[in-house]
Amino acid sequence: AEHGYASPPPLSPGNSVKRSKQKNKKISAADQWHFASQLRQCLEQLKKQVPHSTDSMRNTTLNLLRQAQLHIKKLQKQDERAEHLKDRLRWEQRELRVRLEQLQRGTERMRNNSQGSTMSSERSDSDREDVEVDVESIVFDCVDSDGLSIAHMDADHSYSSLDRSRL
Repeated sequence: AEHGYASPPPLSPGNSVKRSKQKNKKISAADQWHFASQLRQCLEQLKKQVPHSTDSMRNTTLNLLRQAQLHIKKLQKQDERAEHLKDRLRWEQRELRVRLEQLQRGTERMRNNSQGSTMSSERSDSDREDVEVDVESIVFDCVDSDGLSIAHMDADHSYSSLDRSRL
């Protein structure tokens, strides 16, 4: 058992080499024809998938493979840019959700304050400032994204009931 547990026992070198060469030659002709047929089919499919170049290159297999390689690199770069964009959009979505939750809590506090709730005595000045900053930043974002001067229109609304409660 010198040859190891999972390996087959060693063969005598003379007879097995001759038999394997003869067997490979018989299979080789059929396999070669089948392989060439498959290769032609694959190249035809590749021609359909790869955009044709406008260069004056001959339509050789090598040129087709080079074009396919360039096309693959281009697609990979597009995928990378798309992934980067998706990551950035996911991050912005998380940030917007946090801001929305903060605004919803702020409007809930303002409602409770206007109804005379006992929660108004539990709030600190820092809570009010956080809500004010978030509201102002949303107005500022609207000005930036639309390119309109909404800040002037919303200036009257910036003195909301929350600001009046402080006076």
